[in-house]
Amino acid sequence: MTLPGYPKASPAGQILQYLQRQGEATVKELAELLGISTTAVRDHLIHLQADGMINVRAERHGPGRPRLVYALSEKAQSSSPKQYDRLISLLLRELAAEGGAESVERMLGRVGTRLANEYQDRISGIGMRERLTELRVLLQQRGVVAEVDPDGESIRFFSCPYYDVAHAHPQVCVMERRMIEQVIGEDLDLENNIRDGAHSCRFTRRPGEIALIPNEPKN
Repeated sequence: MTLPGYPKASPAGQILQYLQRQGEATVKELAELLGISTTAVRDHLIHLQADGMINVRAERHGPGRPRLVYALSEKAQSSSPKQYDRLISLLLRELAAEGGAESVERMLGRVGTRLANEYQDRISGIGMRERLTELRVLLQQRGVVAEVDPDGESIRFFSCPYYDVAHAHPQVCVMERRMIEQVIGEDLDLENNIRDGAHSCRFTRRPGEIALIPNEPKN
């Protein structure tokens, strides 16, 4: 496990890796692992607890003081690298093999509509610039670095949430464009594309009525 702010070779990084492999550990076990004093280990554990990366519980064995046992927190577990892109690519490939490209497009269309519904519930702006600005904040909460252009007529993505998937399945880019269209109520053109080697994906306002994908019930 390598997490931002915790280099693999650092004491904190080694503690996190050990807990990931072993599940839990005591201060004594971690001191032996790192070759440092129990006091130094406790200092690292205090910082990791403050960052929300580990949990601690008391475990009693007979009389005397209970010992403290440390384990990774849910936050740390969710930060571990995951191969979602590969899994999604394989699922889309299987769907295409069974139902053709049209099946993939229909399914991605429904996914885009569900995403749009989630965003629309949290967007209150009236004008396009306001809605794009609110969408940018929501996207950045997903880890997508975005920026609304000064003219308020376009939005740029400087990172792609579906980078590997989009290379194998360009329909994903169409899904993202249509999702944004539904959120802001405007037709958009995708002028630049990270998938094709551009620095960013730029979605720009286009005159005309938007052909929305039929809405689905929100679950």
